[in-house]
Amino acid sequence: MVRKVMIRKAFVAAFKYSALAVLAVFLWSASRTQTNTLNEHALSKKAQARYQPAPIPVKYTSKKIDPRKPPLILYWGYPWHDKSSGAPDGEKIGICETTYDRSRIIEADAIAFHYTTIRAEDLPWKYYRNPNQLFVWWSAEGPSVLRLDGIKLEGYDGFFNWTWTYRRDADVARNYGYRGHVINSVAKGKKVVDELVAAKTDLAVWIVSGCHYTHGARMRMKYVKELREAGLKFTGYGKCFDRPVPRTKDFTYPHDTIKNYKFYLAFENALHCTDYITEKFWDNALRSGAVPIVWGPKKEDILRVAPLDSFIFVEDFKSPKDLVEYLFYLDKNDAEYRKFFSWREDESMTDEKMIKLTKTKYPNLDVQMSMKTFCDKLLENNHTKIISSLKKEFRDSNPSECLMS
Repeated sequence: MVRKVMIRKAFVAAFKYSALAVLAVFLWSASRTQTNTLNEHALSKKAQARYQPAPIPVKYTSKKIDPRKPPLILYWGYPWHDKSSGAPDGEKIGICETTYDRSRIIEADAIAFHYTTIRAEDLPWKYYRNPNQLFVWWSAEGPSVLRLDGIKLEGYDGFFNWTWTYRRDADVARNYGYRGHVINSVAKGKKVVDELVAAKTDLAVWIVSGCHYTHGARMRMKYVKELREAGLKFTGYGKCFDRPVPRTKDFTYPHDTIKNYKFYLAFENALHCTDYITEKFWDNALRSGAVPIVWGPKKEDILRVAPLDSFIFVEDFKSPKDLVEYLFYLDKNDAEYRKFFSWREDESMTDEKMIKLTKTKYPNLDVQMSMKTFCDKLLENNHTKIISSLKKEFRDSNPSECLMS
């Protein structure tokens, strides 16, 4: 009898332990199923061991880069999920290393999120985050394009530390261009300008493919129609004219397409968006040797960053007809036309020299100096800024006409 009781107890105990073991395996399996992976780049075991939900930071914390190793910038993904749209994997910014490998998130000093690689629905953050890491929101597009693309800026309160955009007040500058860069990238001298002016055989050109997508795009198409009605003859390229021109690897157009024209219509797809001056001005016009006719940015935003007396501003003219008459005048007067290249005639021209000239002519203008790189800002940073509202910082701080979509 005693033996039977002992056997029965042993059987019951074994059953209990087996049941507990099965339950433990089930719970472990369920937890593994629910564990978030980092898309195609799963966290390493070491990273998973140190996994923690992202805290919502509420105050400034000290931040120091380890001087023994180069800072690491992690791109959370390729813009628009297209490798051709992003910097090459591993490309250095100064002494900083970069990577797209999400399994290195623990090592990263900064994580850069292009606006197409994160959504508000991704929050609360489920992956690793060290409170000393900088989470950086990255965009080269204006507010109206983001809205039309369905990008919501609400829901990120307290999540990002920096912005990386085209705006002068961004924590990290991602400009389309800058006076110093263009001054250093083009040939200069009186002979250069003589040849440049002599080579002009046509009046004006415009390359455009965004015909009606944004409110600004529709406005510029309307204005260009009025220029044509006022007598301006120009060559049109791009989807809006059914004459596509292939772009180069850096998304600009070949200079040979533009260099024989006197003027380039540098018309943006938005009106008065703060500091929104794109490759239309810098590459398609200035670097190609054409005088930009600018529509979209505010004039003071251009003056702050551009070579002095290098562009024609549409809003300086009362009507499209007045602008066309001025272009005809310049077309017949080479001496007046070449004044727009005075910044290139001086072989000794530098960014510093141009800044002084601009300040002399516009003493009340806040002239932009050379901006520091992402790496430079990271190296000098000693605290963690918190962006309480991305919507207020990037979108709502623009004039109302910029936000029309």
